[in-house]
Amino acid sequence: MIRRAHILTLLACLLLPVAAGAQPMRPQDGKPQLAPPAANASELISRARMQTPQRVAAAERLGAKLVNTSDSRSFGLIWQPAGKPPAGWIVTLHGSASWAYDEIVLWQPFAERNNLGIVALQWWFGGGQRMEDYYQPRELRRELEHLMRRAGATRETALLHGFSRGSANLYALVAFDANLSNPLFRAVIANAGGMAADFPANRDIDSGRLGTTPYAGTRWWLYCGGGDPNPDRDGCPAMRRTRDWLAQRGADARITEDAAGNHGGFHRNPRNVEQALDWFLKTPR
Repeated sequence: MIRRAHILTLLACLLLPVAAGAQPMRPQDGKPQLAPPAANASELISRARMQTPQRVAAAERLGAKLVNTSDSRSFGLIWQPAGKPPAGWIVTLHGSASWAYDEIVLWQPFAERNNLGIVALQWWFGGGQRMEDYYQPRELRRELEHLMRRAGATRETALLHGFSRGSANLYALVAFDANLSNPLFRAVIANAGGMAADFPANRDIDSGRLGTTPYAGTRWWLYCGGGDPNPDRDGCPAMRRTRDWLAQRGADARITEDAAGNHGGFHRNPRNVEQALDWFLKTPR
């Protein structure tokens, strides 16, 4: 009886925080608890192999080539169709706590059909969810230029894409890029990630520090899904506001609203992807 009483007391202590209203630890956005960031590219690649082995294996079977970033902190993947030079390049940023391997596997069927290459940057450092656990916009620009040079991609042949958190960082990246003497990006797909007004780099844009029309000469294709679980951040209300915000600052911006789509609906519905690639390939660059 004494042992049973001790057990019941222990269970009561363990359950007390939840009963009192405290929230138990649980993964954010359905993802496991995250380790600290990787120290370097080698460690980051090892983490990718452990955390997403099927996607890594699939990308390797497709022939994606591994390239370290210029600072050796991360890596990129370059894929191109066999037999002839690509007609263009999809330069892509993955979503939150994700991997460049995902982008290769998702884009490859469409890229091959349209004779396009893929440049995918691993811009998350494999642990943590703070801003510093990812490359920041100016660092993104540096590393994308490094990978594009290795691939042979140019401003005239590049289509910049970002999904979710990757999309949310495009606005600062492109505005910063446009203010350089050798801008890299004219055509952009913002996939389910709206402009966050409280992001420091976006506040710089709103303040006019990068000019009144930093997006002049750029073309944007925005995607949103009607079933996105975060409509005011990533869904259609957010992307409509973002389209208008871009247009007010000089961009040619349009939006595709997929009523049946969700947060990842862009690639799940092939029609969305083909429409966006048709827009990219048929519009003069």
